[in-house]
Amino acid sequence: MKKTLLILAIALTGFTTYAQEAKETVTKYVTTFPNGEEAITITDKSNSSSLELSSADSFYKYEILESSNHELVHGQNNRGNVCAIDKSKLNDGTYTLKVYTDDFVITSDITISNDEASKGSIQ
Repeated sequence: MKKTLLILAIALTGFTTYAQEAKETVTKYVTTFPNGEEAITITDKSNSSSLELSSADSFYKYEILESSNHELVHGQNNRGNVCAIDKSKLNDGTYTLKVYTDDFVITSDITISNDEASKGSIQ
């Protein structure tokens, strides 16, 4: 009887440990203006299917273009300084991100990876 209880206790402990959620990791990528001030920040949460795009200045749209031929892949109009980009709608690969403000266009290269082992990154 003691062996059975011990085996049951070990099995339940293992199951409880396995059932715990993985910790969420947050990665931030920052693109700066030539003077060093922050222009845009992209936040990638490991448990999320979207990237958060925020800008120091209000922007009215963003575009994601193929790096090789600059063909539009995804874009969205925006009001304000923040929006979400659904990275699950994009194939894995490297893209050019353009953020349009009233005064200028901020450009950055991004790499999208939708698998759990590697995360989207900004260069």
